[in-house]
Amino acid sequence: MILPPSRRLLAFSPCSAPFNSPAAREFVITNTDRTPGWSVMGVLEEVVSKAEKTTGRSVVMVHYAGHGMLGPNGNLLGVEGASNRRFDAQRCLVEILDLLDSTIVDTLFVFDCCYSFAACRAPEVSGRIVEIIGASDNTPLFTNSPPGNTLTAKLEGEIRFRQRQGHRYIEFADVVQTLRSRENAVKPAHTLRIGASSICLPLNGLNTINPLHIPPTHRAVFSVYISNDMSQQELDQFAALLRSFPRNASITLDGVYPTGSICLILSSAYAVYSKLAGMQGYRFIAEATGSNLLRQQETPGLLLKE
Repeated sequence: MILPPSRRLLAFSPCSAPFNSPAAREFVITNTDRTPGWSVMGVLEEVVSKAEKTTGRSVVMVHYAGHGMLGPNGNLLGVEGASNRRFDAQRCLVEILDLLDSTIVDTLFVFDCCYSFAACRAPEVSGRIVEIIGASDNTPLFTNSPPGNTLTAKLEGEIRFRQRQGHRYIEFADVVQTLRSRENAVKPAHTLRIGASSICLPLNGLNTINPLHIPPTHRAVFSVYISNDMSQQELDQFAALLRSFPRNASITLDGVYPTGSICLILSSAYAVYSKLAGMQGYRFIAEATGSNLLRQQETPGLLLKE
């Protein structure tokens, strides 16, 4: 957890309380720190090194509650201290994980600051996860006043709500999906820097609800371009595969169009799409609160016209 002296109110510790995890380590960037970038890199390398030595797979959660601005290359800069010193948050926090390349440590970044959407980049396929949550997807300035309307507070509220409801675990992509579905709210950003899965953490308490059985209320419509043509048999097999997915990860095939190759129009839970966003061939179309209004019933197969 990385904080400037002026924003200690936004401590991330309450968000991690519902999990069986060690107490959060707080690192405060002081006004006298002339090289904040090197400082945060050192702390992160130390934490990841410690996580590598634990038994099994580990998750490192990094929460930045400082000030942010847009750099000359469109990258996210951290701005700290009375001297207004800046450091490249992407290079010093996110990209340093590329160099460490630990296959047994997954990482979740929460950027609760202005211009946090700049940290979201196309994912790299890997066996590990580097995940990023930003305070907004397209709002340059952080307009919500602390502590009640910050991304940190929203995450904490939704996680604790699910714990009280008896959920067995939370998936962070699904939590962001719920926050994005709220009316008149600043929509947080979510992306995977590395990997194609979102971090899941078990919740404390009585766990009776399996989130896999909960249908999504917030969906994404997107297209996928397939280079090869699909036969009728292949299309039927693909449709059957989609119908086999659990309810909270369901994907609906809404259209198949020849475009020199094949263009598939799909809809899914927003949390499913956000784990695919940025990969080659995927294009976002729209967010929606329901299913295709033209769909009347599920059919065992789809007709591919010659």
